[in-house]
Amino acid sequence: MMKKITLILAVLFFAFSWSQQVQYGKNPEAGKVLHLKDADIYYEVYGKGKPLFLLHGNGGSIDAFAKEIPELSNHFMVVAMDTRAQGKSTDTSTEPLTYIKFADDVKALADALKLKKINILGWSDGGNTAIEFAIKYPKKVNRIITSGANVFPAGVGETEVENMKRDAARMRAEAKPERDIHLLQLMIDEPKITKEQLNKIRAKALIVAGENDLILRPHTEYIAKEIPNSKIKIYKGASHGVPVERAEELSKDVIEFIKK
Repeated sequence: MMKKITLILAVLFFAFSWSQQVQYGKNPEAGKVLHLKDADIYYEVYGKGKPLFLLHGNGGSIDAFAKEIPELSNHFMVVAMDTRAQGKSTDTSTEPLTYIKFADDVKALADALKLKKINILGWSDGGNTAIEFAIKYPKKVNRIITSGANVFPAGVGETEVENMKRDAARMRAEAKPERDIHLLQLMIDEPKITKEQLNKIRAKALIVAGENDLILRPHTEYIAKEIPNSKIKIYKGASHGVPVERAEELSKDVIEFIKK
């Protein structure tokens, strides 16, 4: 009996130690690269079951969901990817970045993994991409969860848009890296999703935001109202960083929403 207890404790200790050592976004055992004509898309896969893509925010990477991946991968095949021009993914295209282009990359990865339908959890820019994906590829998506998404730039408020424009001008004057400028310009110009496009989304959607989110509350409510099969949840006391501040609660909500 004592040997069995010792063995169980050893296994639990190993599992705990391994989970503590995993560096999501820098895990060679789970990481692979999808080579596209104008980008290399880095991604990591964890768990089995229904596919759930995790899409981080502007300038982020896979590790944005480091708190969610352990739990979500117990229920789903989690595909966490670095969006092009971010994290370990590259971008050699000369055109401006767009959320539609990001959605095309998600489609390319889903096809490469031979996945007929996917679910998406997108934070901030990742949420914008999830909505664009649901619009452009309705037959490829089952459910989407967005946290702090917007469907046009002023969703953050006109003042914030003007601040970003000033920041972009300063970055150009200071000859900052083009990659950083392109990512900021993306938020100034995009997305350009219309009410009619939202109305046509057939995927079930959970629209999430923090009580003190960067995205204006009326904008979040507008998105939820215009997507036919959607629900809304505002996390009390949270900011734009719901996936970090409310990781356990968000994971629970995602699991319940997808499994319904």
